[in-house]
Amino acid sequence: MNQLAANTPSAWNLPDHLKRKLEKHPLGSNLFITAIGRYPASAAREISEPKGAPVYTLIYVAQGSGWWQTGKKKIPVGTNQYLLLPKGTAFHAGPDTADPWQLYAVQFSGKLADEVYRYVGTHLKPHTTPPLVGRNAQFDDILHHLDLMNNIENLLYANFRFYSFLGTFRLTVFNYMKKGADNIIEQCIQVMKQKLDHPLTLADLSRETRISASYLSALFKEKTRYSPIQLFTSLRMQKASQLLKDTHLTVKEIAGEMGYPDPYTFSRSFKLIMGVSPKKFRDKV
Repeated sequence: MNQLAANTPSAWNLPDHLKRKLEKHPLGSNLFITAIGRYPASAAREISEPKGAPVYTLIYVAQGSGWWQTGKKKIPVGTNQYLLLPKGTAFHAGPDTADPWQLYAVQFSGKLADEVYRYVGTHLKPHTTPPLVGRNAQFDDILHHLDLMNNIENLLYANFRFYSFLGTFRLTVFNYMKKGADNIIEQCIQVMKQKLDHPLTLADLSRETRISASYLSALFKEKTRYSPIQLFTSLRMQKASQLLKDTHLTVKEIAGEMGYPDPYTFSRSFKLIMGVSPKKFRDKV
């Protein structure tokens, strides 16, 4: 995206000779940024790919609003919304005149680019994401290290951080600082961590949060892809695995520590989560 980096100090394009170097690098070839730009409201501008780019394009509006179009229809884009566009997508986008956007835009390629695109999500319309603390700081750090492009270590560092930046757009990511549904989930997780040695039930969690069991279950599956009890069991088994590694307690004693009535019930739960029996897990470490 040549226009992405033109006439702004907060943008960068990957030179061809460095692109060739990354494509041959055993670590750099998997995923790398080809263009990146940050546009504050004071320098808001239009961007476009009239013929479509041979790479993926991520457009994220951190504040303000704007619009984008592919074809004739303009679609509004607002604060905390993003677009992830597939290769070859022709588009035009611009800031709202009354409330111009603070825009973050990245184009990327690499051997794993197709998989990363599918992992983050294929969105040909604006999609809302929580305003996660640190996301914009990650972007600025990436951009800063790309400016030091003559050093391959800086290029690799920036592209490694880019994995993390992209991961913040997954639907399973929720904002711990946010009120509402995400706060309910965090509240439940804190209760779980405090009572790993108790056989908590969905009814127990429902009472603790004063939320109906059916709504709580649906909320967990939407936000975390787990049921509350599946997540609780996973947390218990992670704690049990630490005891197996760091102590000389027997499996029976650990089962008691984790609130299980007998070692057999505990072992079944452990193998379901960890893939091996407690004894085999301990033998491996």
